[in-house]
Amino acid sequence: MLVGALGAGVVRAESTSIDGAAEVGSAAERIVVSGNGLLFPIEPTPVCEVLNNFGGYSKAYGSGGHQGVDIGAHVGQEVYAVEDGVLARQFTDLSSGAGLGWGLLSVTDVMYRYYHLSAFADGLAEGDEVVAGQLIGYVGDTGNATPGGWHLHFEVRPGPQPKYGSAPAVDPVPLLDIPSVCNVY
Repeated sequence: MLVGALGAGVVRAESTSIDGAAEVGSAAERIVVSGNGLLFPIEPTPVCEVLNNFGGYSKAYGSGGHQGVDIGAHVGQEVYAVEDGVLARQFTDLSSGAGLGWGLLSVTDVMYRYYHLSAFADGLAEGDEVVAGQLIGYVGDTGNATPGGWHLHFEVRPGPQPKYGSAPAVDPVPLLDIPSVCNVY
């Protein structure tokens, strides 16, 4: 639940780009953080670079328009559902800002958006129910991400959700249980 994470500290962004990563050769052991925050949306190894860039520059919306946080990783690192819910929207237009991605509507009426995936987890489709920690996709650079700048763009939009997703976004960084192996900028 989001309320438990509101006391987390905030850090300031020093970097807004993600460069040079290599392909993940095999799945790593999952690092789980058990605290009061929101489940971290990616497998944090072998690379985890959290760019605290909410409200920063966005290719799509310009200055102040970045509505999520970018988490740098290697291409193919696993992406997980942060809460139980329904995959309410599947983004498949590679020419869109999102590229491949999901809109996850949680049981607590929060919309989570996952953009720039390289692929979806096998067997999932729009309308499917998922549980917290379930694999839903893989980190990539689709959409308006810089080629080779592999990362997950992650948004948090607390409800209510008229037509699945028009609620304003909030900064995810203070809400997340960020694993200690991650660098935060």
